Amino acid sequence: MKRKALAILLIMFFSLASLAYPSTVNAQIVHATPSFVYSPFTPRVGDVVTFDALWWEQYWNENYEPRTFSYSWNFGDGNYATGVTVNHTYTKEGIYTVELSVDDNLGTGGSSAMEIEVREQTPVTVYISLSGDSIYTGHEVTIRGNLTCKGAGVQDALVFLSSKTYVEGAVWNNIESVKTDVYGKYSVVWKPIYGFYQIKATWAGNSTYPESSISVNLGVQGFGDLITEFSSNSTISGMNFNVTTRLLSFSAEGSSGTNGYVSVTLEKDPSFDPQGISVLFDGYPIEYDIDSTNQSWILHFTYAHSIHDIVVNFNADEISEPALSSAPDETPETKPKEFQQTLQLERVLGAVITVIVICAGIGLLIFLGKRKWFRKYLFTF
Repeated sequence: MKRKALAILLIMFFSLASLAYPSTVNAQIVHATPSFVYSPFTPRVGDVVTFDALWWEQYWNENYEPRTFSYSWNFGDGNYATGVTVNHTYTKEGIYTVELSVDDNLGTGGSSAMEIEVREQTPVTVYISLSGDSIYTGHEVTIRGNLTCKGAGVQDALVFLSSKTYVEGAVWNNIESVKTDVYGKYSVVWKPIYGFYQIKATWAGNSTYPESSISVNLGVQGFGDLITEFSSNSTISGMNFNVTTRLLSFSAEGSSGTNGYVSVTLEKDPSFDPQGISVLFDGYPIEYDIDSTNQSWILHFTYAHSIHDIVVNFNADEISEPALSSAPDETPETKPKEFQQTLQLERVLGAVITVIVICAGIGLLIFLGKRKWFRKYLFTF
């Protein structure tokens, strides 16, 4: 009877220990299947083609368990490269199958492939580039390029700029038609809405030379449900918005001796206090104005042009200023390491708690075993 009672008590204490720190069960590991984009979308022989999987990596680390990835590219013409973003130049026209393979720090991985058509160079060639291949909603992008004939700029030629979203059934929409200058160059400023775009420049051709066109990709990110518009007369770079902490950070640059401004339009949410905003300008707080309309609040501030780092905190009451001076977002490369460190710390703490509970249970058994009433109870049981 004593053994039976002791066994029952031990089972009870071990059950308590398991409740204090439940055993870790490894979840099913999701295999990452990569995707990528390339630019220009209609490459020609001799063009530098950029292959980019960074968008996919950022999406993965935001929506799944963070990992570190290594990338291997096969360009389909006997050439290879490694890295999240790579460049390659094709020397012959044709259709090539480009394959991307990834391995991660968990020992898993995946691959994907895409066919691209490389066209022959034509005597009259149109080129295109963007001021940035990733911008935020309300931010402008500058579309630049040139038109050449056998390497020399073509003056007063009409170039048609159009866009198409990556949505099934989408059609090309006109952005603007622009004439080239004396050097064969053109430039247009465009403000797209949220989405992922293909931007195309087209020269219609003439009786001597055929049409020439080329496309590049543009991603327009959203600010969540808070910011609906962003504008500035400065050159904005490195823009980043953390939807969770509501921290907006970017660099603003302009010519010395001139003034710059930033205007941010906010959704008029009754639960949001616009007076709780703080703006750090090169690490120091600056004053700003808040205007109210029927639908929005408009945050506005000005500054003397130079190169400035700006952080706008829309939840200033919740985050201290020292935290503002640090980067608002962790980079994908640091997340997996911190994730592993946190996991190891949780396991160590859990093991310590388990040992304490078990030792306490054994001590309690020894203590009660010396009491007559307890032994009597065991025999009765």
